[in-house]
Amino acid sequence: MSSRFKYGVYAALLAVCFFAGWACDKFSTNKSGVSSSQVVATVGGQQITFGQWMKQMDLLRVFDTPVDPDNTQQVKAVLETLINQELILQAAQKANYSDPNFDEYLKNKLIQSDIRIKDQKTKLEEDLAAVKRIENDYKDAYKKVLLARGYAANKVDSVTVSEADMKTWYTQYSAQASAQGQKMPAFSSINASIKKEIKQNIQAEKFLEQLQAGGQVTRNDDVIKKYLDSLSPSQQMLNTNMTGSAAPAAPSKK
Repeated sequence: MSSRFKYGVYAALLAVCFFAGWACDKFSTNKSGVSSSQVVATVGGQQITFGQWMKQMDLLRVFDTPVDPDNTQQVKAVLETLINQELILQAAQKANYSDPNFDEYLKNKLIQSDIRIKDQKTKLEEDLAAVKRIENDYKDAYKKVLLARGYAANKVDSVTVSEADMKTWYTQYSAQASAQGQKMPAFSSINASIKKEIKQNIQAEKFLEQLQAGGQVTRNDDVIKKYLDSLSPSQQMLNTNMTGSAAPAAPSKK
C-alpha cells in the first residue's frame, strides 16, 4: 500500500463524521468552566484532555473539514475523530508499524501547512480590516447593492435567449475550459439544469450590454492600471494554489 494511499485513508477516517460549516475559536471564549487539562476521554489508558479536543477543532478548521462550534453533533464528532485517531495510533504501535517515507512526507506537509496558515492569517487580517473600514458607514452603499440586484433580477427574465445563443456561449466556455485541461461534454448531452444556468448567464450579459449601450461610461485606465499593477502576482498565485484550480471565467459576448 502506497504512503499516499495510506494517508488518504486516514484523512477520510478523520473527515467521515463532518458537515459543512465554519468554526470560530470556541476554546478562547469557553464559558463552560471546563479547564484545558480536564480529561474528556480515555483510550487504552491514554487520557484525552479538553485542551486536546479543542486543538483538534482548530486543526480540522484550518486543514480539513470546517466545523460549526455551535453544532453539538459536529463538536462531539471532533472528539470522536480524536478517539479514533488514538485507537489507530495505539494499534500501529502494537504492530511495531513504521514507514521509512514518513519523515519526508511530514516535512513536505508541514511546509505546505505553514504556507496555508500564513495565507489564512493574511486573509483574516484583511477581512477584519475591511469590516473596520465599513462598520460605521456602510448602509447607503449596501442599499445600492441590494437595489441594483433586485432590479436586475426583476428584468433579466424578460431577456430573450435562443438555443443558438446558448450553444455559442457553451462552445466558447468549453474552449476556455479545454485550454486549462478540463474536458467538457458536448452541448447536446448537457442536462436541463445546466442549460438553465447558461441561459441565465446570457440573460445577465445581454441585460448589461443593453444598459451599457444606452449609457455613457468613461474609465480612467491609467489609474486603474496603476493600482492593478501594484497588486502582488505572487500573492495572487498563492491564493490560487491554496484554493485549487478555478473554473474558467464565463465568456463574455462581444
